[in-house]
Amino acid sequence: MVMDYPYFAYGSNMNLEQMSRRCPGAILGDVGYLQDWRYFINGNGYAGIEEYEGGVIWGCLWTLTDPHWLSLDQYEGVAGGYYERKILRVVIEKNKEQISASLYLSNDYRYGIPSKRYQEIVVAGAKDIILPRSYITELEVWRNGPPSHFNR
Repeated sequence: MVMDYPYFAYGSNMNLEQMSRRCPGAILGDVGYLQDWRYFINGNGYAGIEEYEGGVIWGCLWTLTDPHWLSLDQYEGVAGGYYERKILRVVIEKNKEQISASLYLSNDYRYGIPSKRYQEIVVAGAKDIILPRSYITELEVWRNGPPSHFNR
């Protein structure tokens, strides 16, 4: 079952401590981004992304094994329909190469408010992998729900 694609993490799975518990032995790869997507917190209080012209989603790539994928599928609620695994094109920051990567897309497109702890884990993860400061600020703004400038 090993996926031929790396896993692109954009939410709490950017957090190195969390991933070391959830997927022991997973190998952290490069920082990358998705073009024309944007971050949001779904109605259940967890990270999601949606297509949005001009938007950018930053995250990191992980190399996973079968047990890691099973663990993440369970955590992300794939069987319950909360998230689904998709393959999208990710740009590697250091060399601008585009690669295919697997990621989880929320099936809940309502905007919500994260728990304080959850968003702290996301922001800490963004700092762990040294994402651009401006993007970390965008993530921090979501602590209290959708920013005032955010609309569909």
